Amino acid sequence: MSDHTIRAEAPGDEAAIYNLIAQAFAPMPFADGDEQELVNRLRADGDLALSLVAVDAGGVIVGHVGFSPATIDHAACGWFQMAPVSVCPPRQLQGIGSALIEAGLRHLREQGASGVAVVGNPAYYERFGFTVIDGLAPASEHDQPYFRAQAFDRSAPAGTLRYAPAFG
Repeated sequence: MSDHTIRAEAPGDEAAIYNLIAQAFAPMPFADGDEQELVNRLRADGDLALSLVAVDAGGVIVGHVGFSPATIDHAACGWFQMAPVSVCPPRQLQGIGSALIEAGLRHLREQGASGVAVVGNPAYYERFGFTVIDGLAPASEHDQPYFRAQAFDRSAPAGTLRYAPAFG
C-alpha cells in the first residue's frame, strides 16, 4: 500500500506545484531553473492537457507530472510531450515519479492519444516503454540524444515533433 494518492490537479494547487517543481529541479545540474515557470506558461496558454499530482496522507503535494500537446510536422496528431516530472527531494526514489508517469500514460491511452514523447535520461524513461522511433525527431538537435517516444497505436509516426509554444 502506497502512502500517496494520485489525482488530477485541482484549482488552488498551482502555488504548491510551482514550489514543488522549483525544489525538485534546484539541485539538478541539467536544469534550466525555469521548469516551474514552464508549467505556469503551459497552464496560461491552455496547453497543460493533463496535470497530475501525488498527494501524501496529510494532503501535501509531493509529486507532479504534466503533459502538453505536441505536433508532428506542424500538424495536430494526438501526440503529447511529458514534462516536467517532479518529486520533492525528500520523497525521491520512493516510486512516486514512476507512479505519476504510469498514471499519466494510462490516462492518455484511455483517452485515445496516439503517443507521448519525452526528453530526459534515456535509461530512466526506457523503463516505461519509451524508445527511439526511427524517423521521429525533436525540433531541437540539442534534445536528440535524450529524446524518446512511445507510440500507443501500431503506426509509429515520422517527422519532426514540436512541443507546445511555452517550451520556447
